Amino acid sequence: MARISETLATLRQSWPMPSRPRPITIIGCGGIVRDAHLPAYRKMGLPVAGLFDVNRESADALAADFDVPAVHATIDEAIAACGAEGVFDLALPPAVLLDTVRHLPEGSVALVQKPLGPDGDAARSIVAALDERKVTAATNFQLRFTPSMMAIEDAVRKGLFGEVVDVDIHLAVYMPWELWSFIPHMPAVELPLHSIHYLDWIRGLLGEPDSIYAKAVRHPRYPDQADARSSIILDYGDSVRCALSLNHTYNKGPRHVDATIRIEGTKGAAHLTVGYLIDYVRPVPERLEICFEGQEWAELPLTGERVPDSFAYVQANLQRFAAGEDDRLVTDVHDSIRTMFLVDAGLESSRRGGVVPKA
Repeated sequence: MARISETLATLRQSWPMPSRPRPITIIGCGGIVRDAHLPAYRKMGLPVAGLFDVNRESADALAADFDVPAVHATIDEAIAACGAEGVFDLALPPAVLLDTVRHLPEGSVALVQKPLGPDGDAARSIVAALDERKVTAATNFQLRFTPSMMAIEDAVRKGLFGEVVDVDIHLAVYMPWELWSFIPHMPAVELPLHSIHYLDWIRGLLGEPDSIYAKAVRHPRYPDQADARSSIILDYGDSVRCALSLNHTYNKGPRHVDATIRIEGTKGAAHLTVGYLIDYVRPVPERLEICFEGQEWAELPLTGERVPDSFAYVQANLQRFAAGEDDRLVTDVHDSIRTMFLVDAGLESSRRGGVVPKA
């Protein structure tokens, strides 16, 4: 047991902060900024210089609660104040991202909220606009930076599991979709807002799948919502089974609530209990267990949580890359396009349906 514990202690769970943090200007002050962005930046010592939101009261309240020195009256004022020396955090709905990035200063640095536009074609236009203005930009796919996920990826990279043969994500949880007023207006919900994180993380872990099979369905509790649950299979040939069963409407808990991610290889495996999904309003800590080379399962003490830690780590990677301290921008918008195309393909698969058996 000592050997496995020593090995687990070497797995990566954090991201270094930039040696010279740039001031951050946040555009968009919704709930995710209050619950994740600002707590993350405060915890990790990343300075926030200013805020802007079309709802001035929201921005003023956040500034007061988190000691942000400036609230800007217009988006143009916020952009001018940040300039090319700061970092833009665009915490905005997908429909307004393209128009916003077209106004960013040439040569600036930006973290762009996911999804990267309403669909893959919009993502392509957004990235083209960023390239035209020579903006260094990352997408806020922070699941790749969650301590537990970084540890699993590091274990895979180090060969602890051997050849990965099975990736399974299973949810039977209650997601309070009613908290987000914009959701009933969306043509699709589960894949572009939630599963997109898993699809992006799996791409980072296994590479590009050959194809995707998916079915997203409604729930009677949300008659005005396009969908709330999904079943997804990623095709990695005949050696890897990759399946996602995602039910966000289970309300018979706490008994039989389930939020697990399992990675299995020829030499070992990882089992993660995703605590922040067990109860969305009152999250519990994650629990990561790992076994390899025939040894008993061992729990890896986690050094942080997805919220808020991963939100600071994705920002740190962006700032370090812009400064030349990191040689890779993990969630580069050019890579994120592939995730957007995968979501589009999943939605198309859901619309087309399966093969009808012969009569």
